[in-house]
This record gives sequence, C-alpha cells and structure tokens, in this order.
Amino acid sequence: MRQLSDPRGITAQDGTAKARIERAALELFVEKSIEGVSTKSIAEFAGVSEGLLYRHFKSKADLAQTLMRAIHERLTSLVRANMDQSLEAAVSDIVRDYAALADEDWPLFAYHLLYMHRFPNLAEDGPFRAAADLVRFNQSAGRLPSGVSPDLLASMALGVVTQAAHTKLLGANIGPLSGHIECFERAVMAVLEDA
Repeated sequence: MRQLSDPRGITAQDGTAKARIERAALELFVEKSIEGVSTKSIAEFAGVSEGLLYRHFKSKADLAQTLMRAIHERLTSLVRANMDQSLEAAVSDIVRDYAALADEDWPLFAYHLLYMHRFPNLAEDGPFRAAADLVRFNQSAGRLPSGVSPDLLASMALGVVTQAAHTKLLGANIGPLSGHIECFERAVMAVLEDA
C-alpha cells in the first residue's frame, strides 16, 4: 500500500497521529468514496493501528462528519469575515480565499464538493447562508437589486467558483483556481448586479 505523504491535519496539529488519520481518511474518501473505505484501510494508510483511529474517532461516520464540519466552518468563516466591506471588496476577498483554499488543499476542497449533500444539518449556518446574508445586507443597503431572492443570488454567486472546482474534480483542465480570480470576480459581480 502507498504511504501517506501529506502530514497536515484538518482539526489536529500537523504531523500527529490524529492528523495522519484525518489526512488519510480525506484522501481515501475523495479517491474511493466514504463507503469504499474501511477504518482498517484508513489506519493502514495513516501508518497507525485501527485501535488508535478509534481512540480519536468513534466511527468512520464520526471521522467523515469531523472532516466535513472543519471545511464547512472554514468556508463559512471566509464569507462571514467580509460582511463589513464594500460589495466589490467582499466578492474579491471571498473569491481569492476560496481559490486559495482549493489550491492549497485540493483534497479538502474536493471532499466538501463531493459530500456536502450527506450532511444537510450543516446547511443551517454554512457558506451558503453566510453568502445569502451578505446579499441580503447589500440589497437592504441599495447596492444590489432587491427583486431577486438572496438565496438564489448567493447560490449562483458561490456556484461561479464551486462549479469550476467541481468540473476540475471531474477532470476538466482548469489548473489552479487562483489563476482565474479576475474571471471569477467579474462573473460573480455580473451574477449579483445583473440578475
């Protein structure tokens, strides 16, 4: 079996056994699916015992949810951090941060794209809800047209970057997302202002 080469943790300190477990699970879940991977194979790939895996996580489902919650909260904080800026500055920062995160940790970003639908309980306060709040705020301030649902605009705006990432996941030759920031920014602003 191949060896885990990335020591970064998701919630754990880099290089620790827990970090190796998280990274191994993440890579295997993206490559083979959550169902297609056993805790034994995760432990083997991480270079730890299966018992140690269970010392950190109650189950494979707990591990999968921990990974999703971590990326979900990180993406949400990227959006919420821009609530007090001008619309253009917020869009620019969010696009840059999303692209940087995808490029910096593609398996983590891909995991979010592939499995968000499995964790609907996280949708109550996630990146989409934060983006809808940002749209709603800008609509009430008169910076965006108010005749379109904030939920629709938020989903379309986030989709500019996430759909490109999803097609990259499916094998499209898109390259690093950071190479397309200006294009993404123009597209998001067009979605928001011209809807």
